[in-house]
Amino acid sequence: MKMGRVASRAIVVLFLLALVAGFASAEPIDGPTVLKKMLEAEGSAAFTAYQVTTLARGPSLTSEQIVYRAGFSGMRTEYMEPPRLKGEISADDGRVAAHLIPRAKVLRIGPSRLAALKMRTEQAALAFRRGNMKVELVGSDKIAGRNAYVIQVKPRLRAKGPTRKFWVDSEKWIKLKTEDIAPDGATASMSYYTRIDFVNTIPHEKFRLEPPPGFRVERQAPADLVPIDKAQESAGFRVLAPTYLPPGFKLVGAAVQSFRRGRLVVIRYTDGVSSFSLFETPERVLKPRFLARLHEGPVRPRKGIYSWQVGNLNLTIVGQLPIDQIRKVASSVK
Repeated sequence: MKMGRVASRAIVVLFLLALVAGFASAEPIDGPTVLKKMLEAEGSAAFTAYQVTTLARGPSLTSEQIVYRAGFSGMRTEYMEPPRLKGEISADDGRVAAHLIPRAKVLRIGPSRLAALKMRTEQAALAFRRGNMKVELVGSDKIAGRNAYVIQVKPRLRAKGPTRKFWVDSEKWIKLKTEDIAPDGATASMSYYTRIDFVNTIPHEKFRLEPPPGFRVERQAPADLVPIDKAQESAGFRVLAPTYLPPGFKLVGAAVQSFRRGRLVVIRYTDGVSSFSLFETPERVLKPRFLARLHEGPVRPRKGIYSWQVGNLNLTIVGQLPIDQIRKVASSVK
């Protein structure tokens, strides 16, 4: 009997020692830790989920999707709502991105976007390591029935700028909800899961699409980002670039695309948290009515979009930047 009591006490002591050791070695939970784990999980977690996405700026749109993710290896989105999007499917197997549009009976095929997603994640991780992000743990919540840490991420070098909030699964470290908040404090977009199921693997065939009978196939040319001087070689016009960038922003690259009767150059900039793009095309490409408005001065079709002219070149900035920063970038384009 006495030996039994001794053994029981020993087990209790060992349990307490293990518990204390576990607490002592546990990584402290703060904003930077949660962001680090979230970025690490982005490329490896496999799951299926039901998702709701709302775009609040411009024409408001809420959609519902079923999502399949296998890290950076595969992604599939099936649209259930609204009616005009129902039945559309986007799938990406890391080599080809396909978009099935039933109402148009078309399957659009283009280059994979997963490499770009991986690059953006790596850029965010680099900006975090360099201290360019201000990351705060602002609370906890429950999303899709799972416990989540809520973190807020914003550029450290700008007092006013776009902010992103992430609800991060406290066990799997996957984003369960994301909010993009514009510089004026309004929510620009929001996406969250209503249900999520983590799995070991997803068959790779899930990320491929074949055209159904009667569907035509449209192939889209790659739009790989290149240095601006390389884009200049195929643009057909002189490409302009800003001499001023908001603090923390750097050039990512440029792409040249076919656009109506000419060419369109897109130059992308990012600070690791947010990004903006500068679009350039000759005035002969644009519609006369929009050109007439441009001739009267800078045009803002809606928030986050700013268009103007330099000579016979039309330029548009798209991004959630404060309007004073947009104007400063625009005035420096030469």
